[in-house]
Amino acid sequence: MKKLIVLAFALFTLPAFAGVGDKIFGRFSDPDAPRTVFIPKGNWSMGVSGGYRSFYAGGDSGAGNGYSILSLLNIGEGFLRMYSASPGFSYFVADDLSLGLNLDYSGYTVDTNLKLDFRDVVNMDDMDDETKEMMGEVLNFQLSARYMVRNAWGGSMNLRKYISFFGSHTFAVFGEARLYGNYGWVESCPVDRQGVRKENRMRTSHSYSAGLRLCGGLCVKLRDNSAVTISVPIVGAAYQYTRQHKADTNNNAHMSSFNISRDVQLLGIQVGYVHYMTPKKR
Repeated sequence: MKKLIVLAFALFTLPAFAGVGDKIFGRFSDPDAPRTVFIPKGNWSMGVSGGYRSFYAGGDSGAGNGYSILSLLNIGEGFLRMYSASPGFSYFVADDLSLGLNLDYSGYTVDTNLKLDFRDVVNMDDMDDETKEMMGEVLNFQLSARYMVRNAWGGSMNLRKYISFFGSHTFAVFGEARLYGNYGWVESCPVDRQGVRKENRMRTSHSYSAGLRLCGGLCVKLRDNSAVTISVPIVGAAYQYTRQHKADTNNNAHMSSFNISRDVQLLGIQVGYVHYMTPKKR
C-alpha cells in the first residue's frame, strides 16, 4: 500500500510528465503550425462527470419464463442498474496541465433470477401431468435468485494533460493520472419463487479501497467556454479490504485483494461536462 501511494505521488510531481505527454500525443499536432494552447495556465474549471447503465429482461406471460440465452440459460425476471456521479474542480498549473479534486459516488442495484432450463432437452410427452410437474421443477434448476444494492462514496485527485488535436481549439485528447480512495457498503439477500426478499438472511458488507488509475480521453469545447469530456480507464492498481456480516448465522468474515489491470475498462467510462473560468487581468 505504501509503495502504491509513493508511486502515485511520484506521478503527480514528476516534472517530465508534460514532456512525455507531448511525445506520446505529438502525432495529433500539425508540425508546421505553431503550438496550440488548448487551455491556458491560470484557468479554473468546475464540472461533473458520471455514467448510467441499465439492463432488464423478463417474461410477458407472468409465469417466470423470461428471456433465454444459449438455449439453456433462462434469465427470468432480472435487472441491473449502475450509476455514478463525480463533481469536482481543477486548476491549470501550466498550459494544458491541470490538477483537480473530485467527490465520487457510485452504486448499483441487481435483481437476479437465473435458471438452467433443461425441459426442452428431456422428452416428457409420455409422462402424466403429475410427473411432468415434478420433472419440470427438477429440470428448471435455480442458479441465482438474489437482490443486491451497493453505494460507495469517496474522493480523488487527478493530474490531466491536454494535447490539441491537430492544432484545433475545439478538439483535444488527454491523459490522466487519478489517485482515489472510497468507502462502500453492499446489502444482499435471497429472493423466493414469489419474488419476496428474505430479509432474515441479509448479508451486509463494508469495503474500503484505494488505488491509482491511468486514463485516456477526448475533450470537445463548446461555444460558451465549456466542454464535454469522455474518459476511459486504461491501466490501474487498487487495494480493497471488505468485512461482511451474515444475519442468519451472526457470522463475520473479511476479504482483502490487490490487483493490477491493464485492460480498457468499458464499465468505467465517464462522460463529463466542464465549465472553464478565465481569471480577470489586473
